Amino acid sequence: MEVRSFDGSPEELSEFVVGQWTASYRGKMGVPCWSGDYFRWQLRMDEPEYRRHLIAAYEGTRLAGVICHFPTVFSLAGEQMKASQQSWLSVSPDFRRQGVGNAMIEKSMAVHREWGCRIKLGFTYYGRRASLGPKFWLKSQMEHSKVIRTAGFWVRVLDPAQAADWNVDRFESWLTRLATPFIPTLRQRPDSKLVIRAAENRDLPRCLTLVDQSTRHCDLRIVWNADSLARQLGLHGFSHALVAEEQGEVRGLITFHLLPMLGRTEAPVGVIDLVIVSDLSRAARVELLDAALMALKQLGAIVALKLRVGDYPRGLFLRRGWFFRPADSHVIVRWISNPQPIPPLRQIHVLWR
Repeated sequence: MEVRSFDGSPEELSEFVVGQWTASYRGKMGVPCWSGDYFRWQLRMDEPEYRRHLIAAYEGTRLAGVICHFPTVFSLAGEQMKASQQSWLSVSPDFRRQGVGNAMIEKSMAVHREWGCRIKLGFTYYGRRASLGPKFWLKSQMEHSKVIRTAGFWVRVLDPAQAADWNVDRFESWLTRLATPFIPTLRQRPDSKLVIRAAENRDLPRCLTLVDQSTRHCDLRIVWNADSLARQLGLHGFSHALVAEEQGEVRGLITFHLLPMLGRTEAPVGVIDLVIVSDLSRAARVELLDAALMALKQLGAIVALKLRVGDYPRGLFLRRGWFFRPADSHVIVRWISNPQPIPPLRQIHVLWR
């Protein structure tokens, strides 16, 4: 078994990861169907210098497993440090229980040390018994790791009929059908003076300022730069962003993308990443959020999800049509070397990946 950088295309990575997740979880829980274009966007696979963060195990030319990371910078308790988020751990059933996962993680730790990375962060889903994540991460990888908090989602149903048909949990499917008459219709305010439009290159400096100001309350947060935020704003494709202008100045933004999910059917889900609205009035915040939901619905999303970790103004999602799912994931931080105590982290600003 050789562990090295993944050398395939984004489409080959998609085929392997989604294939392994589907084989393990289909019919038991929702399976994200990450496309080649998704990996090209999120993992920057067309840029050779980022390939070292995609760790793979091979038996000859046969792919046995992968684990992927994307570099970032975190501010933890006020200290900035090189970091990464990891996800997409996938091992072919033919190679499980042979130490493939541990071997890939050891390789990733060496790569992170060479790069000067201090920590890496990931999610472990425990919302369904079928999930293999807790059995691996919480039993074999906790010597230098810490669960810093749990996380759940805010959920907004956009197409009740399709959402009910999609859900693998028949009780939740029944609840969705029962709640359909009470889900409010999304409408634009006809008398609004707020200008809501797609983000453009000229908005980048102002958006950087807003994101920095709006996430400083978080104990752990991504520190964005012009390059990383431009990708979130959709200036390089795939992702989408809306900005809200008042009196000619951008005062808020929301970024989102579509992620097909396999349940009883396959359907697009809207993933909302950044909700930066602190400079807007309460009414303007709701108007921008509703505009993002309408855009997602037009793109075909049946539901919208926002990670519930406190990186948005309190009360924003406490309105008719939104509901929160109980926490179903651990957020885990691992030190690359020299583990240090981590203070309580109530509010964090990270991406769900």
